[in-house]
Amino acid sequence: MAEQELKPAFSGIRVADFAWVGVGPLVSKYLADHGAEVIRIESATYPETLRRAGPFFENTPGLDRSGYYANFNSSKICATLNLKHPRGNEIAKRIVEKCDVVTESYTPGTMSRLGIDYEALRAVRPDIIMISMPLFGQTGPWAPWMGYGHVLQAAAGFNHMTGWPDEPPIGAGTAYTDFLVPHFAAIALIAALDHRRRTGEGQWIDFGQYEAAVNGLWTTMLDWSANGHEQSRLGNRDIEAAPHGAYRCKDGKWLTISCTTEEHWTALKAALGRPEWCDLERMRRRWQRLNEQKEIDRHLQFWADDNTRRPDEPPEFRGENPEVPPQRKYTSYELMEFLQKFGVPAGVVQSPEDLRADPQLSHRGHYWTLQHPVMGERIYDGAAFRLSRTPANLHKAAPVLGEDTEYVYRQVVGMEEDEFIELLADGAFE
Repeated sequence: MAEQELKPAFSGIRVADFAWVGVGPLVSKYLADHGAEVIRIESATYPETLRRAGPFFENTPGLDRSGYYANFNSSKICATLNLKHPRGNEIAKRIVEKCDVVTESYTPGTMSRLGIDYEALRAVRPDIIMISMPLFGQTGPWAPWMGYGHVLQAAAGFNHMTGWPDEPPIGAGTAYTDFLVPHFAAIALIAALDHRRRTGEGQWIDFGQYEAAVNGLWTTMLDWSANGHEQSRLGNRDIEAAPHGAYRCKDGKWLTISCTTEEHWTALKAALGRPEWCDLERMRRRWQRLNEQKEIDRHLQFWADDNTRRPDEPPEFRGENPEVPPQRKYTSYELMEFLQKFGVPAGVVQSPEDLRADPQLSHRGHYWTLQHPVMGERIYDGAAFRLSRTPANLHKAAPVLGEDTEYVYRQVVGMEEDEFIELLADGAFE
């Protein structure tokens, strides 16, 4: 008997998505990719910030040309609404009345000033689930503060840990916490949906991005509270691994090597052909090697940049053995595979071009090709996990601004044509 076809995990769930920029839209995207109808509520009078952020298609700015916005909002639809219109408050409530979830990431108090806070929305939809996701939560001395992921990663301590010991903190090259925090928020939202399924009760989730981000600081808080030790910037170093670094290869790419155990070190020595420096007394134990990383880095950088060995032979360095004829330089990927065959943890630092052609991501079907009304056929990141019976489905490209306005108000909300046209002419949907 054929296995019964199941509906997507969040089929039948409708979301009014008022959230902006990164965290909020990524949370609702989990639901959208797994069957929920997610309605982006936006306005042309004050466009969503991410629509104004590059990179832009063909390097031409435009509200419907942002690759950043597109990747965060696939599988969704979009209706425009001017919340400052005299009837904006009423119309928003009519949308929420037809929804199960409301997401928002405004500064605390904004939804209240607009007349669509949790209590107001619960009056029209008693079992509504609302998740509010400002930077610092709804209460506390920092609650009124605004900012983006670059601000948050500094406040949450990531910048303190990122950079070189003798240089200022630099932080991550992107808004790192925007890609960490949504996992926590999605779990909270799914838990609330499960609670409603079992009890019929909705709830308001007060989600502070700050608190979620601090969970990504590894052992820093424990080390401070237990040992009084303040962890700080280490560059490419690690407190437990030696060697632990990135080494530039002849093809211009960087090869990372990390030896956290004696087994890894033994494997690395074998791969290198056991040169004499590996067996020096000060290299015998991991705790000793942690103090010798400059020397280790010097030897490994020479090997990565100037090796002349064939991948199937022990390495030979140019000039060290005149009986061995010079060989071509091997690529970073060939060196990576060579080290991995010996059991050495090694990997190439991949560029976007490398990632697009990555055979593992290709095999896993990570990238989806979707047809965007303005940007045409482009690739999108897929879900990072696979549900065996109800996998994610990126069923449409991100919406252009207001793409589904008529559908939302006429079919979802149930407006009569005359009312829709009147509100449209009056600027309610700008």
